[in-house]
Order: sequence, then C-alpha cells, then structure tokens
Amino acid sequence: MQVGTIQVLCVYLFILLIGPLLFGGEQALGQGAAPAPGSTATVQERLDSLEKKVDAPSIWKTLGFKVSGFLDVAYTQNFNNPNTNLNQLHIFDTNANAFMPHLAQIMLERPADAGGSALERAGFRARLNFGLDSRVTRARTNFQTGTSNDEIDFQELYAEYILPVGNGLKVQAGKMNTLIGYEVINSFENANFSRSFMFGLGQAFTTTGIRFTYTFTPMVTASFGVVNGWDNVDDNNKGKTIEYLVALTPHEKFGVSWYGSYGPEQANRQFGDLASGGVPGNPSAKRFVNGLIISMKPTDKDTIILEPYYANEASNPVAGSTGKPNARWNGLAAYLIHDFDDQWSFRLRGEIFEDAGGFRTCSGTLNNAGGTNTCFGATNTTAATPVAQTLWEITPTLQFKPAPSLITRVEFRYDKSDKNVFLYGSRAVNNQETLSFEVIYLF
Repeated sequence: MQVGTIQVLCVYLFILLIGPLLFGGEQALGQGAAPAPGSTATVQERLDSLEKKVDAPSIWKTLGFKVSGFLDVAYTQNFNNPNTNLNQLHIFDTNANAFMPHLAQIMLERPADAGGSALERAGFRARLNFGLDSRVTRARTNFQTGTSNDEIDFQELYAEYILPVGNGLKVQAGKMNTLIGYEVINSFENANFSRSFMFGLGQAFTTTGIRFTYTFTPMVTASFGVVNGWDNVDDNNKGKTIEYLVALTPHEKFGVSWYGSYGPEQANRQFGDLASGGVPGNPSAKRFVNGLIISMKPTDKDTIILEPYYANEASNPVAGSTGKPNARWNGLAAYLIHDFDDQWSFRLRGEIFEDAGGFRTCSGTLNNAGGTNTCFGATNTTAATPVAQTLWEITPTLQFKPAPSLITRVEFRYDKSDKNVFLYGSRAVNNQETLSFEVIYLF
C-alpha cells in the first residue's frame, strides 16, 4: 500500500472518530439548527443512518453527551472616528472601524433527566469561549476590572443533579450564567448585536456557587442560589451573595420573571495592582439588586420585552470623586421583536440607564480587556474621572438567516449621555453613532 493511500485512510478514520464529537449535538445551543430543505445530509444525519444500518449507537450518544457551539464575527463603524479607536462605554463591540472575531464557543454537556434513572438524573455543562469577548468575561471573573487580555474563558462549568423530590429539585454547583437580567453573554441569544448599557455596565455576567431550582407547576418556577458574588470565581471577601429568580407564566403569551441578588461585593484586600483598580473596599457594604423581565406576545409575529431594574450599594468606592456616598444605578430597557418569517426579523431596543453614583460607568482603560467601558479622559493605564451620568440609547437591528444555522445582522446604534463622555476625534462630546455588521454560524 502506498504512503498516499495510507494518509487518505488515516484522514478518513480521523473523521469517523472525531465527527461524532464535533457534530453529535442534535441541537445548536438549543436553537434546533436543522438542515436546510433540499440541502445535503449533515455529518450527524449520515452517522445516524450508519448507526441504523449496524444497529449500534455510538458510545457518545449512549452516554447522552452533546456538543454544540457557534462562531461570531462582526465589523463596527464609529461615525465619530474616536482617536482611541474605541467605542466609548461599549462592552464587547469595543473596536471602532474594525473587524472583530468576537467569539468561538464550544459547549459539551449532558443534561440531567428528571424522569430518568439515578444515573440519568446527573448531568454537567462545560462552555468554553475563545476570542476577543473572552477578554471581558475573563477580566470580570478575576474581579479586577479591565486587567486581562487573555482570549480564553470558561463561561460555564458546572455539575447538576435532579433530586427525586416532588416534581424534581435541580441542584447545580459550579460557574453558571447569572439569574440577573434579560440579556446574556452570547450575542445570538439576544435580540440585538450590541449589549445594552444595563447589561454591560450594571449587571453580573456569571456567578459561582450552588443553585436550587424547582418547578411547582408549568406556570411557576423558582431558583435560589448562594454564590461568591458577581463574576467572582475566586471570592474577593469572606461573605456570600444570595441570588433568586421567580418565573411566572400565567398565559402562553404573557410572562413575568422577578430576579435579584443581595450580598457583599467589595474586596477585603487588594487584588491585582492598584492601577488596574484592584483596590480593597468595604466588605461589609451590601449590594441589593431587583429587576423584572416582562414578556408579552400580542401576535404570533411580535414579542415585547420590558425590563425595569434597580441596584443600590452602600459605601460608594468612588465617593471621593463624585461626592455620592451611596452607589445607585437603575434603568429601563424595552425590546420589540417582529419576525416577518423564518428568515427575516426586525428588532428595536431602547433604554435609559442612570449611574447615579458614578460607580459603574467609565471605569475602563485603553489597553486592558479590549478597552471596554472607556470614556473621554481614559489613558492606557488610567480610567477617566468617575462621573454620575444618565445614558440612553436606541438600537434598530435587521436580522436575516440565509440558512437555519447562519445568522446575519446589520445594526445602527445611537448613544447619548448628559455628560461629555464620548469622543469625536479627540474632542469630548455627549453622543456616539455606530453601524455594525455581524455574522454568526451555529453548529
């Protein structure tokens, strides 16, 4: 047998072995990425067909493992042409007039089954992120705002078990997406490409600890957790934060979720270097957060979401600059989603966000974590002077899906503040306009 033939056989065997691992997920992150009508069969479909012929399902499928993920890239044009090359006060879409490979995510999971055997009641999830967005999520998990430029991060890593109590009590332990807020880290799971001020600047991304979830009836589900705090893999103090969520669905076209958290979030000792903001605070100060997610579906094609939000924290860490002894931030976001058909969709977001204590906004520096949350006056190593301000934005987004697993978006965003925190070239102004194009592939 010639060398070339051996190489071809090796490649063929490699695909047979690795294929089930990469394409074994029947759904793409729960999005149900079915093949387009008329398309050729996917690798998973060919494997399913092969398994039927030999009547021997793969070990991977027998164990209930699923693999899925997505790729996310985008371009953003900032019409202010800021001389820092950064979009001010944005979180993930920070690079102005540039392409950004935002995220490549791989998720391996085995969901727990409440109706299964003792073994089937156990499960896990490992969601690993690569790309520029990881600089932000990782920086926050190190609770040192803007200190990391690493482009890899475990967004979620937890085990779960459903206890045979009543309808089944789910217990999860590890690092999980937060219960707080409507928007999430993954762009395609949000209505728009860019994230709201409220999510990016005022809410937690993830929490690490233990969480209990129980479904009382199909209309009532509640969750309660004890965690290290907001975005803290390592605890930054000796206290713990509680988180909670109560979801009510009295009608298939109407639902309300009440969420919140309470606990100490400030560090009891220095973490990282002082220039990066890793300074100790008041670990006895408590942060209190409450919010609602109100969803309505007036027609089969229209969805409306309202999110009022309130947060308060004693012992404002930037009180010396703002003169505000208490940190308070609150807002209201509204979303309209109109699906013309399975391919075309229009989304509109409007929000107002008040940083009354000047604690949440303008804390980023130019050279760290991709320049997230920067304002006029920031340098490579120093954040802008803290300022109490009120922000608002309006963001229309047009989405087109040429294939079920391919999402494209074009988005215009107008940002406004009652302070001159944005940049027009090198000049401070109170507004900013951006135009973005995004492509997402789900697998």
